[in-house]
Amino acid sequence: MERRNRSRIVLVVILLVVALVGTACGSNNPGSWEEAGDDGNLFENFQKACNEANLEGGEIELTDAERAVYCECAFAELVEYYGGEVMANGQISDVVDAIEGRNFEAFKDLESDLRSDPEDIPSDIEAMLTGKGGCLEQAT
Repeated sequence: MERRNRSRIVLVVILLVVALVGTACGSNNPGSWEEAGDDGNLFENFQKACNEANLEGGEIELTDAERAVYCECAFAELVEYYGGEVMANGQISDVVDAIEGRNFEAFKDLESDLRSDPEDIPSDIEAMLTGKGGCLEQAT
């Protein structure tokens, strides 16, 4: 992958993770997906940040419809990867039998790690969002 494409993907992934943590944490410090979603704005705030992060001018340009699909997928995938579940009514719950090390606290750790080293995106997260069969491919 070219350096410029990698840089754009890095930017998008960082913005998504930071946006999700930022919208989840607000002024409090939630310890679970349920607590993070209690105010009811988590999904909407993430969508707004995701759309802003994926506007024209980057190496990967998405139409409005593609961006909507990508952002919805990214939200659901990140929440589910880190031990949450997006319910049909939009509520978020914690999965009781989540994989060890992939819970809300691990998600907050990822955000912290990416702030320290933006290039250190776990390959499985990058693939989930931008790889074959990932959110980007589903959107286009």
